[in-house]
Amino acid sequence: MSPEKDIVNLWLNRQGFFTVSDINANNRVVDIIAIRQKGQPNMPTVQHVELHCSVSSSTPVVSEKEKADLLRKFNDSNVVAAVERTIRSYLGKDSEYEKVLVTTAPVSLPGITVIRFQEVIREVVSQLDRQNYRSPIIRALQLVKFVLMANPSAIAALMGKEDTHKPLSYHNKEQLLKQLLQQDVALKLFGKKENEQLIVSILKNSSLKQPERLAAALESILTKRTATRFLNVLLQQKEVKTAIEEEISKDQKLVKFLEA
Repeated sequence: MSPEKDIVNLWLNRQGFFTVSDINANNRVVDIIAIRQKGQPNMPTVQHVELHCSVSSSTPVVSEKEKADLLRKFNDSNVVAAVERTIRSYLGKDSEYEKVLVTTAPVSLPGITVIRFQEVIREVVSQLDRQNYRSPIIRALQLVKFVLMANPSAIAALMGKEDTHKPLSYHNKEQLLKQLLQQDVALKLFGKKENEQLIVSILKNSSLKQPERLAAALESILTKRTATRFLNVLLQQKEVKTAIEEEISKDQKLVKFLEA
């Protein structure tokens, strides 16, 4: 069984599905039949699940020929016969079933529910605990979650890789940072005094180093009271005082502003 199939099987099992994998369909193999008995009496939920996963690109383009091949995974006469036969053998009767494609590719197919494998593996990993799983694939995911991801330096080094085998493109790194900075932990991080120098470093390399942008940002941050305190402290800074004195000597508008 392929690693991705192991992962999808566990994902389905956790939703209450009983799964049957690698069903012979003459010239083809049916990836997974999933059956869930709970629910309305005599109304089981049945799915024919096929997988199409790749690590060659995060957003591969699916050609029309590939779409036709994917449709044949569900609609080939031998596949349909094998699916119906398997359902009868487990339920003792015929049953309608949903066609589900789990894929890494952004694709839309008529009559088929498409689920991104990225979401499946995220959900599986997020629910992994520390028990001893027999599947070597699930055990490997455990190690990634509780050994690699638990080490901030290691995960930062991996995400920041710039060589041939980098896991993230520049665009995806930007998206990762944006999403991390929107989490509560980021707000708590920047609220700590010991991290002020980190904020200063970020500001130095941001568009807020432009005076006009910084002034606009401060206007949205400071209240009238804190703005007054800020100005009092700012005017006591040596370099600021020197700059103001130089401006005063050549700009009467600034003199009138400070006198107001």
